[in-house]
Amino acid sequence: MLSNINLSLKWRPKFFKDFIGHKNIIEVLINSLKYNKIYNCYLFYGSHGIGKTSLARILSKSLNCIKGITYNFCGKCSNCLNIDLSKSSDVIEIDAASRTKIEDIKEIFDNINYLPISMRYKIYIIDEVHMLSRYSFNFLLKILEEPPKHVKFILATTEIHKIPDTILSRCISFYLKSLNIKNIIERINYILCKEKIKLNNSVIKIISLYCKGSMRDALNILDQLLMLNLHNNISFKKIYSLLDIVEYKWILLFMKYLFMKNNKIFFLLNKLNNLDINYDNFLLILIENIHNILLLFLYPKYKKYLNKCFVKINFLINFKKMLNLRDIVYYYKLFLLCKKNIFIINNKKIIFEFYVIRAFVYKNIFYNS
Repeated sequence: MLSNINLSLKWRPKFFKDFIGHKNIIEVLINSLKYNKIYNCYLFYGSHGIGKTSLARILSKSLNCIKGITYNFCGKCSNCLNIDLSKSSDVIEIDAASRTKIEDIKEIFDNINYLPISMRYKIYIIDEVHMLSRYSFNFLLKILEEPPKHVKFILATTEIHKIPDTILSRCISFYLKSLNIKNIIERINYILCKEKIKLNNSVIKIISLYCKGSMRDALNILDQLLMLNLHNNISFKKIYSLLDIVEYKWILLFMKYLFMKNNKIFFLLNKLNNLDINYDNFLLILIENIHNILLLFLYPKYKKYLNKCFVKINFLINFKKMLNLRDIVYYYKLFLLCKKNIFIINNKKIIFEFYVIRAFVYKNIFYNS
């Protein structure tokens, strides 16, 4: 039975064992806790929805659990529960995106020299830390240079390049990479099993592809689809419409007409417009397929590395036979340029069709562009 709680919140990792796809990072953190090697400032960086803030909370519980400093914290004591509920006065979570000014930062750190009220360490978790102003970073730097022994910092960001080197040099940094499709599929299947929900495997594969490596996005998408009673065989047409996904069959048909120089491509363009497709998504999938064809040219054995769940390998091999290497490089360059320029005007249809016409009619003229 589906819970009334958002799945991304209900299944947010609460222990190290719940984390997927970050094995080496978890191992380093666990070993540092085992040997009581505690750092003053931790920095977790990577794309959104991969567990940076969740890991910060888990580390906070490891440092403040009543059991002691341990990776195997209880999760049931008042300290652990208060951290989970964001109710602890000693573990302060700061959204740097909304507290960028120096006055905000000074106000937050006014009591930094006071000992924790009920916990071992006073911990400051600063999310989206890259949003701080230059003056705020300078103020934070002064604290990080000689932090009180009872204070620890955990920073999280999606844009590490915006953080000053002086701050980075005082942190131990961990890169949380986007999850791969296999990790996401395994986690979704685990959650569905616990929730006692049956879901078509093809749908799970669509979710794992569409979420782009973010487990939070994957669970939010799953929530939306379950609201359609998807386990009762709601059509894939509804899924594509809800998620604004371009059906793969239109990509293949487009490539076929383009490579064969078939005039039906112009009827297809009209059809795509009537379907109100997302041109950004269409171009992304098109470029990925052209990229795969190019690699098949350069390395024929590459086909065994292609994901059969999301690529029609036989179609790509047939397309390869229609082209020469110069052709495919031309198409690659052209549609990459189209992807770059699709935002020039509000009417994306015009930009897209311009590049299609350019590819279809004027290929020879623009070979060297």
